[in-house]
Amino acid sequence: MKTPPSILVVLFTVADAMARNALPLPVKVEASAAYGLELNLSTHTELRRWARYMRLPVEQWNSQPYQHDDVPKVLTNVYGEWRGIRVRLHCCEPTTDTPTEFLTTAAR
Repeated sequence: MKTPPSILVVLFTVADAMARNALPLPVKVEASAAYGLELNLSTHTELRRWARYMRLPVEQWNSQPYQHDDVPKVLTNVYGEWRGIRVRLHCCEPTTDTPTEFLTTAAR
C-alpha cells in the first residue's frame, strides 16, 4: 500500500501549482489525512481549470441545482485523486453565471 504525501507537502504542491500555472486562488483550502484535499472555488470556470490541471475525469463531475437565498444556483463537486491524495473540488454559483456544460436538465 502506497503512503499518501503529508498534508504539508500537499499544501505546498497546491501553492506551487497556483504560482507556476497561474491557477485561480481558491476561496477555501482544506487538507487532512482523513479526507484529503478540498478546494472551494468561486466560479465554474475556475473549477474547470483546476480539474483539467489535476486531470480529473469529466465523468467524476457532479452538478445539481441548489436553492439559496431565493437565487437558483448550480452546485458542482469534482472528485478524484491527484498526486496520491483524494481530492474534492467544489463550486456553487448562480445559474445565470454557470457555463452550459455544468447545467443539469433540472437547472436549465
